[in-house]
Amino acid sequence: MLNKEQLDKVHETLAKRVERYVEAIKETYGEYIPDQKLEQLENIEDYKSVVRIFDFGSINGYATNDSIMIPLCADKVMSTLKMIPGFGMYKNHKLYTDDTLIINNNTFVNYVMHLFVTGQTVEGYYEDLLLHETMHFCGGDGASALKEGLNELLTRKIAKKYGFRTSACGYPKEVKVVYELEKIFSEEVMNQIAFINDPRMVDIYLREKLGDKAAKLYHDIEYEMEKEFNKKYYRKMDSFNGLTGVLKKIICYKRIDYKKIYKMIDEYKKEEKKLVK
Repeated sequence: MLNKEQLDKVHETLAKRVERYVEAIKETYGEYIPDQKLEQLENIEDYKSVVRIFDFGSINGYATNDSIMIPLCADKVMSTLKMIPGFGMYKNHKLYTDDTLIINNNTFVNYVMHLFVTGQTVEGYYEDLLLHETMHFCGGDGASALKEGLNELLTRKIAKKYGFRTSACGYPKEVKVVYELEKIFSEEVMNQIAFINDPRMVDIYLREKLGDKAAKLYHDIEYEMEKEFNKKYYRKMDSFNGLTGVLKKIICYKRIDYKKIYKMIDEYKKEEKKLVK
């Protein structure tokens, strides 16, 4: 378990990382970030006040408009893992290469195994989730399963661009759906949607940019994904605490099935091809 001195050092390290991440996110996605948020980011004087490490009853991090919340209780989980024989037996294990950082088949199972075989520290665990949460802090919306996938896709792209650390395991099924939508709508459109937090404004933007059919496709996909995600995963998140919670998280996420979503995408593509002919 981290003592106060160790926790202070971790806090300082994470704050410095967030400062670097914010600058990179502004540089890469600044044209899409709302002006009010950009002004807030420009006026941060103390990044240690932005990063908060405390026990809020979950091993997951999250971000608000003003802060990035880091789960202190994850320290207990990592301490328990250390007691299992084989912990740290493969310290050089990697979750991805440059070619597989953006799209891969990693899941939370892969990540837990990575934590174990590499003998990960709690600070390393925090750093793995920090970039994703910083993207949220900078305005990346996470109000739906689709938006979480979009936030994670942007996180992976910026990690690749700057060589930043990330797990590349977050929201894998959602990332793949968003990646398919990006092929249809374009990267520019999806980047803009990532930073529009009002669903009504997303709808207006898409109708003006791509038309009614594209807006309807996005709305239908977001709606169906949310139903599936909430039913099989999100509504059970309060039970994802401690070591048993990790197992529950793995089982629940595995049950998510977006086959209906991919069918909708395929049907849209077919209709678009007919119109072109």
